[in-house]
Amino acid sequence: MTSLSRLVLLAICLISPQILFAADNQPLRFGILSIAQPSRIYTKWQPFADYMSDKLGRPVELVVPRGFGKMKKIIASGGVDFFYINSHVFYRLKQEGKAIGVAQMQNISGNTTSRSEVFVQRGSGIDDIGDLKGKKVAYVSPMGAGGYLAPRAFLNNSGLDGETDIKEVFTKNLSNSIHGVLLGDYDAATMCGVNYRLMSKKIDTGELKVIAMSDTYPENVVGARSDLSPEVIDSFRQILLDLPDSEDGRGLLDKMRSMKIQKFVKYDPALEELTRELLRESHL
Repeated sequence: MTSLSRLVLLAICLISPQILFAADNQPLRFGILSIAQPSRIYTKWQPFADYMSDKLGRPVELVVPRGFGKMKKIIASGGVDFFYINSHVFYRLKQEGKAIGVAQMQNISGNTTSRSEVFVQRGSGIDDIGDLKGKKVAYVSPMGAGGYLAPRAFLNNSGLDGETDIKEVFTKNLSNSIHGVLLGDYDAATMCGVNYRLMSKKIDTGELKVIAMSDTYPENVVGARSDLSPEVIDSFRQILLDLPDSEDGRGLLDKMRSMKIQKFVKYDPALEELTRELLRESHL
């Protein structure tokens, strides 16, 4: 071996551990798909990022793309490693080979599924689903699970075609939906039942009444990009599943209750059948 070869080999031996160490300490990027304002998302999720950074021994940074299209692009380009999204969006990404399930959110009612509620003004003369024909119905977002997919499927199954029998509008956030019905801008609105109860603690909904509930749909999902290291995914998942087992983990979960999160459980692919059926029934 020449002197130059020895020097090159020595340099590789000295540098390689540093490269590996640097790779292990590159920030993990956690994307959040939400209809809330970015500043509010960062405020609510920063304690989660700090906790995961501490447990993983490497930084976890929050990324907040605006909308499904941007989230899809950033996942495909490797711009995020993990992400928190609704089951409708996750299903579409998984079908395209861009995402794998890591954990499922269990809501504060103790379930990994939920149902959407359809509500109207008291005294509006609308007492059941049939009365909504020809009316304006507000959904939250066209890519929502509880905010669109499940209630649209329910209305279709009830004989109301979303294309011809009602006028669909999108409010972009929960408070707009509630205030819109209260002010008479919409004849009815729909959202996740757990969210409706949480919002009722902030907004007086005494003038509203729930007239129907959709079939169940899966709650939000923590996913990972499909080419991420299995070891990294396993470590991230285990920390999520272990949150209820420590005092600091329970403290974090307490802060997440306002986002209807009680804890995380292992992702169950069987729940995808619910989404698949809702897509069929909603004609989307």
